[in-house]
Amino acid sequence: MKLSGRRLILVGFVVVLLIGIPLTLFFLQKQQEVRSRAEKSTTVSFSPDSSQTKPLQKNVGDTIPLDITVNPGKNLVSFVKLEIQYDPDKLQPATSNAFQANTSVFPSVLEGPIYSTGKIAVTLSVGPDPTKSIQQTAKAGTVTFKAVANTAAGTPTLVTYGATTQVLSIGSNDQASENVLSTAVPAAIVIGGAGPSGEPTVPIPSGSPTPTTEVPTNEPTAVPTIANVTQVPSPTSGGGTGGGNLSPVCSTLGVDRATTGTAPYSVTFTTSGSDPDGSISKATFNFGDGQVSDITSAGGIGTNSVNVQVAHTYNNPGTFQASAILTDNNNAVSSSDTCKQTITVTATGSATIAPTQVVVTSAPNVTVAPTGSTEIALGIGLTAFLLMIGGGLLFFIL
Repeated sequence: MKLSGRRLILVGFVVVLLIGIPLTLFFLQKQQEVRSRAEKSTTVSFSPDSSQTKPLQKNVGDTIPLDITVNPGKNLVSFVKLEIQYDPDKLQPATSNAFQANTSVFPSVLEGPIYSTGKIAVTLSVGPDPTKSIQQTAKAGTVTFKAVANTAAGTPTLVTYGATTQVLSIGSNDQASENVLSTAVPAAIVIGGAGPSGEPTVPIPSGSPTPTTEVPTNEPTAVPTIANVTQVPSPTSGGGTGGGNLSPVCSTLGVDRATTGTAPYSVTFTTSGSDPDGSISKATFNFGDGQVSDITSAGGIGTNSVNVQVAHTYNNPGTFQASAILTDNNNAVSSSDTCKQTITVTATGSATIAPTQVVVTSAPNVTVAPTGSTEIALGIGLTAFLLMIGGGLLFFIL
């Protein structure tokens, strides 16, 4: 059957409608998907910069000021909840008000600072004015520590950001209650020198005789006694009183992101600890979902102080109690009570609970370039609508 020109036009409109409507729905769905995702690009770190290969060098008694630096990346930071963790055997807050907020950047201190053993917690906000949001690298505050004990030779002590550290953004592409923290960079500090077993070396006063089993002919027959010199037990003897072995101590178990997420949820765990009279031979991570990982190399394994990392993915929803224990060279193990983290994993599409601290309750009018194109989606929808009307009119005309 030969089609007339009018019928060809009608068939063409029908084909355009069949293509245009699905395309419109597709682009609208993509637009909604782009808007529903917060872009995690904020980094928190300490200044001056340091790392395990290039740590800060300090001595016992020194004060150590560390600036908390916030780099918002593509976010508009309005709220920062900090959990600063440290080894209380090596560092202590220098004063009773060791944390000082930078009120020119974060004028509102919502909570804290709260000081507890090995931890400082504080919550900061830019206040109700959205134009004060952090759009470039800024100092959130300064925390000052005092070095109280030497670290093991070559092994720095770390100041880290704990699992509850959180950053909120008011960017047009960011959800008001979603943590946009991407990276938390620790500070590494080496304090003084250390002897072979990790104990501080004890200087011998100048001119004092050196203890020896041979009595010099020109000295008295009694071996001179050096005051205040404590004998350091040999690691091979097991240490402790009477030759007993002391158990290693697991100090912290940290994570690199929020403790709540959607399956599959990948988390990097970091545990640190030390052995007072020997060396750490193994770090064991129990992820709470039936999976266990033993680390026998890297992260300081084989020395008396370790900082070990391991990554794990939770594929199923649930609440999991992760823990870490350390084993020393005499098979003594640490207690897991101080090295625990609770990880909550929700199913895809599950609702998330907003944090208790919300700075901006309504969407502020902040000039930010949107990441999606609303104009394109509306244009496609309007075109499809006009095509449908035109096709209907042609149907009745023809």
